[in-house]
Amino acid sequence: MTGVTREVAEFAAGLDYDDLPLAVVERTKLLLLDITGIMVRARHDAESTPSMIAALKRLGLTSGECSVIGDGRHYAPSAAALLNGTLAHSLDFDDTHAAGSLHSSAPIVPAALAAAEMTNASGRDLIAACVAGYEVQIRLSLAVNPSAHYDRGFHPTATCGVFGAAVAAAKLLELDAAGIESALGLALSQAAGSLQFLADGAWSKRSHVGQAAANGLISATLAAEGFKGPGQAIEGQWGFLKAYAPAPNIAEVTAELGT
Repeated sequence: MTGVTREVAEFAAGLDYDDLPLAVVERTKLLLLDITGIMVRARHDAESTPSMIAALKRLGLTSGECSVIGDGRHYAPSAAALLNGTLAHSLDFDDTHAAGSLHSSAPIVPAALAAAEMTNASGRDLIAACVAGYEVQIRLSLAVNPSAHYDRGFHPTATCGVFGAAVAAAKLLELDAAGIESALGLALSQAAGSLQFLADGAWSKRSHVGQAAANGLISATLAAEGFKGPGQAIEGQWGFLKAYAPAPNIAEVTAELGT
């Protein structure tokens, strides 16, 4: 019997642009345009941006081949994903999936953009990768029950977002189902996002969405180079659902997958 993680990985690996209904393609284009505009504004207006750029410069990550929206400098891929992801959530205008209680594009699109630049991918491939990422991220949030997840102190945009980011990046890196499953296993150890920022309005709300993007990209890249991640990252004994939710609904992960 195929495990849930493997089923999700096989779905993501097999999803092609030509499989997507026109309405899904057009909606994804709109989401990409929307999140891009938000990142441009946050690059120049969000008060947290200068300190993040200064930190990336100090870490030696401000030279590379990947773009940050609204910035003329090129960055290392992980840094571009981190900064774009943080920008995407800094103004809190990013698209929301109401039932999943999360922001879908903020962690996924930045990881996909960096991976697309790493591989010189087409726009069609970028759209398909983002759709695969959306499917995984949102389904995981529904499965953990967002309100219960919040009660445990987790921010689902980040905790679920790292899996969506990993899937999107993995598709653009042309991983097969086994590779995507490995990327998901590596992403499991990076699933984080504490709600403690609610106590004082700290900027970690912004940065851990960017970290989800960067960690998803890193997880996919490690898997692409043969670094092995654990299987059953979603349903395993110490997997995401059992560790992050008191009463997960595992059926939500694959219910009507592909529709």
